[in-house]
Amino acid sequence: MSPKKVLILGLLLLVPIFLFLFLKGFGTNHYALPFYYPEVDENTEMPIVRDGDTVFQKIPDFRLVSQEGKAVSQADLQNTVYVANFFFASCQDVCKKMSAQMVRVNEAFRNNPQVKLISYTVDPERDSVAVLKQYANMYQADPAKWLFVTGPKKEIYTLAQTGYKVAAVEVPGTVPDFIHSEKLILVDKEKHVRGIYDGTNAQDVDRLITEITVLLHSYQQNEK
Repeated sequence: MSPKKVLILGLLLLVPIFLFLFLKGFGTNHYALPFYYPEVDENTEMPIVRDGDTVFQKIPDFRLVSQEGKAVSQADLQNTVYVANFFFASCQDVCKKMSAQMVRVNEAFRNNPQVKLISYTVDPERDSVAVLKQYANMYQADPAKWLFVTGPKKEIYTLAQTGYKVAAVEVPGTVPDFIHSEKLILVDKEKHVRGIYDGTNAQDVDRLITEITVLLHSYQQNEK
């Protein structure tokens, strides 16, 4: 990559950080991210409230396999905020756009161990560990930072639909024979969804990078 391209990439990655610092400069930063998906009482169809606070759904645990052939669960994301998406390796359009945007997120927080990324394949029959390893290498993904995972299709699709609340659906008779979401999902340290973004839109991913910074700042403030 030429020095000019490196400089441009570096400036683009810094824009969300400067925006956050600019907003903070007006005084105490009161901007807080929303919580998504309140748990609902099946009888009353109303959000569940405990001790005066609405209870929000958490991303459930899972047991899948990474590009390194190692078992992966929520334990591997413990004490981190993370960005998740759903893709498949042979996709030539949308997934490449999403992966390119995930690279931007990865670069913005490359040196911050509190931020990780996870990409779930929706085509596990074709996306073996070896295929995911090759795909991860294309994007220079450090397996300690960015996980690509495969496993039983039913488990992955159920996790997408009922955990992350995004599309992952089999569509027999089409090529490919499934559809999947183009969203990037921001999950906090307590496994709550805190943001949903268009993974093909650079401006929306700018917002994601800024909001990760805001979320990390909120944890820092709570620790004081």
